[in-house]
Amino acid sequence: MAKPKLDRKTLLQNSLSVFKSKGYHATSMQDLANANGLLKGSIYHYITSKEELMAEVLEALKSHYVRKVFSIAEDTEFTIEERLNALMDEAEKIYTHEEGGDFFVNIGLETLNTNPKFTEIIRAFFDEWFEVLAHLFAQQGMTKNQSKLHAETTVAEIEGAVILMRLLKDNNYLKRTLHNLKNTFKERLHDI
Repeated sequence: MAKPKLDRKTLLQNSLSVFKSKGYHATSMQDLANANGLLKGSIYHYITSKEELMAEVLEALKSHYVRKVFSIAEDTEFTIEERLNALMDEAEKIYTHEEGGDFFVNIGLETLNTNPKFTEIIRAFFDEWFEVLAHLFAQQGMTKNQSKLHAETTVAEIEGAVILMRLLKDNNYLKRTLHNLKNTFKERLHDI
């Protein structure tokens, strides 16, 4: 019986799992083929290279975050505080419950000097995150420059906490950071 064709979404999801667990450089074409139920030579019917596949995985993941996570900031059914809290809760869930939860940073650091295309996609992801937060901070009454700076600082605090959490195997670094950020947002909103 012939094996059904592999759809693009499944290919990207299976490949993402491999890249999350092994990283970019340690992942072989054989690993990617195995994860997708293919023979090594058959994977080339779907992709031209590991680099092309990783770029597509990064783009798909970035699009997912924009549609499913960053869109929380635009949901006007909720207050600004509720939207900021929901974004922080989603960050905690992603970073603590998903394998390789800080995938953009992990791949970015691993490939920083070897693949500018990945760096460009990763930069676009962070720019989206900065923009979403800056938009909410501007609604709190901050100027455009203050909003941008506060957004960048917030993301840097979260990313730093994630690194400590992973290195020291203690989720409390992230939990405390997110708790402090939520309190800061709440105090700022009540000062307006």
